[in-house]
Amino acid sequence: MSIATRSIGIIGSRTLSFTLSRKVGAITQDLIIRKYHIATGGAIGADQFVIEYLLQKGLSEHCTVYSAWQNYAGFPVKVRAMMRQFKQYKGHLLWGEVGGNEPQHLVKMGLLLRNHRLVEACYGLVAFIDDHSRGSIFTIKNAAKKRLTIVVFPHECNLPDISFVKWAPLRCGGHWENAFKAVYLK
Repeated sequence: MSIATRSIGIIGSRTLSFTLSRKVGAITQDLIIRKYHIATGGAIGADQFVIEYLLQKGLSEHCTVYSAWQNYAGFPVKVRAMMRQFKQYKGHLLWGEVGGNEPQHLVKMGLLLRNHRLVEACYGLVAFIDDHSRGSIFTIKNAAKKRLTIVVFPHECNLPDISFVKWAPLRCGGHWENAFKAVYLK
């Protein structure tokens, strides 16, 4: 990844329906075609769909995974082998601070720190959310504080309530249909 390359984070709910995996893949492809580098977190759900798409297309080098974990053992079992393959195929993996045996509150703190690191590294953020997206909402709010470009695909849920953001429907169609962009009010 060159220094001039801008990263776009793709995040979302761990409970995101598998039926949305194609849409996540299409958005990932569109951003890569537009010369963006992808950043994601390595969790199940939306992050998993990004990595699966990149592995299927041989595009792992176009992505950085911001891990909360110190090693592969921290990843959910469902994505652990995929993360090894991602790294083997020249994907970028930035390790975190959590070993996996810490108390739950420290694991949660490590996951939130991972989300913060991802936001700090990105030019923009694309989020696929549902009613179970607490970590994704936290990340969206952090991105909004930085005034990043944010696009949200809500799946059977409301858009995040952020006092200084108005959500405007995107009108570009295609894979971006049903998405909303953050418009900053102040």
